[in-house]
Amino acid sequence: MCVNVNVESIMIPGIIVFILIVGLLERVNVFDVFTVGVVDGLGVVYRLFPVFLGLFLAVTLLRVSGFLDFLAGCMNGIFEWLKIPEELSGLIILKPVSGSASMAIGTELMKEYGTDSLIGIMVATIMGATETTLYALAVYTGEINKKISLKLLILAIIGNFLGIYLSTLICRLYFN
Repeated sequence: MCVNVNVESIMIPGIIVFILIVGLLERVNVFDVFTVGVVDGLGVVYRLFPVFLGLFLAVTLLRVSGFLDFLAGCMNGIFEWLKIPEELSGLIILKPVSGSASMAIGTELMKEYGTDSLIGIMVATIMGATETTLYALAVYTGEINKKISLKLLILAIIGNFLGIYLSTLICRLYFN
């Protein structure tokens, strides 16, 4: 009898067995090290929970209040000047703040326009080429108990919007 085994189905158990074997060979009490890691991880979660809660609350309030639609309308002139399709405005505004919210908007755009359309390709490129900048800054600075410097914030946002602009430009030049 031949069993068809996918590599994906044995990766996690394989990694666990590998860690246990290395721990035994190195004479390390793997369970004690594991529990210390869990306690450290829970400490990180405890310190970062207020940051996550604030970000999720802010994104939800911005979406529900209609402020994002207002902001997108205000920025349409800039997007038009940069030759960025206005359909991408919600994604562009939310991507630096929330990965899940921008993923939801990206999914809606791909359902509406198709994955092989120029909008769909731009959505995929933007999602891959940019970071949830404010989220990442909040997590990293929250973990080391530092305030976000204004220079760091400005440079991160400029880098993010540069990634967005170059994504749309390259897509327009290559796929249009």
